Amino acid sequence: MTVIDSPAPDLGSRTASTPLVSWRCAQAGLWVATGDDGRPLGIVSERWRDGFVTTSVTGANLGRFDSVEAARRALEESVERATRRR
Repeated sequence: MTVIDSPAPDLGSRTASTPLVSWRCAQAGLWVATGDDGRPLGIVSERWRDGFVTTSVTGANLGRFDSVEAARRALEESVERATRRR
C-alpha cells in the first residue's frame, strides 16, 4: 500500500465559486475528500496492483487511474463541474 500525505491546497487559484477540496488519508490506501463546508465529496481507494479508483459521494465511479494524484484530480474536476452547473 502507498501512503501519501496531502499537500496544502493551492489557495491562490481558488475563486469564490470553486470549492476547496481537502484530502485526508483515512487509512492505508483510502483517501477521503471533503469540501470547505465539511461535507464529504468522495473517495480514492487503492486497488493493489491495479491503480486507484475514484468514487463520488453519490457512488458514481469516476474511473481507474495509475496514480493517486490523477485519481484525486478526477474528483476535484468533477466537483468543479458540478459547482459550475449550479
